[in-house]
Amino acid sequence: MKKIFLILLAMLFSLSVYANFNDVYVADIQYDWIDKSELEKDAMISEIHDIIFATPVEQRHDLKSLFHDKLKDKNHIENYMAASAGYKEFKGNNISAFYYKRMANLYMYALQDQKDLSKAYYYDAMGNLRYVDIIEGDYPDFPYYAIQYRISGKPVSAIYYISKDCQYLFKPDGTFEGVWYKHNLYNKKNKIILKRTTY
Repeated sequence: MKKIFLILLAMLFSLSVYANFNDVYVADIQYDWIDKSELEKDAMISEIHDIIFATPVEQRHDLKSLFHDKLKDKNHIENYMAASAGYKEFKGNNISAFYYKRMANLYMYALQDQKDLSKAYYYDAMGNLRYVDIIEGDYPDFPYYAIQYRISGKPVSAIYYISKDCQYLFKPDGTFEGVWYKHNLYNKKNKIILKRTTY
């Protein structure tokens, strides 16, 4: 058993040396974070970290000017209603809804122009732009990652998407926060530290 473990570990390290952005962790699409050793977790976190933070994630002072035409959703009532009704697509946009815990009130919705999938825009219920995701990689094919910024330009988080169900979450300074699996965020000790209503 020990010999098999060492062979698998050697294979993991050899893959991490030769892998590139488009083929990293194909084998990890099945969620197995809880079963990984601390050494395996550290190796995955390190490799994903190096992909996302090859250049530092810093404050962006140009976001308001770059997205001046997106600061207010001109169709916010229609988009809010479509998101509330559970639409996934509406008038040329992918659309997502975000609810408070009890799912009674939608507090935010996200729009992604189907002609430009490299960005997602998060609006409050009044149609004011609050966050922007800047997406890197071959979205919607996995893997890819996104850096989320407040509209002020302050980075909020970096997320590496391995699959629809599984994402690695980092703070903007590169600190690992956890692995999302469906509704739960797990830390390195497999403890659930956060839950979400949508993914």
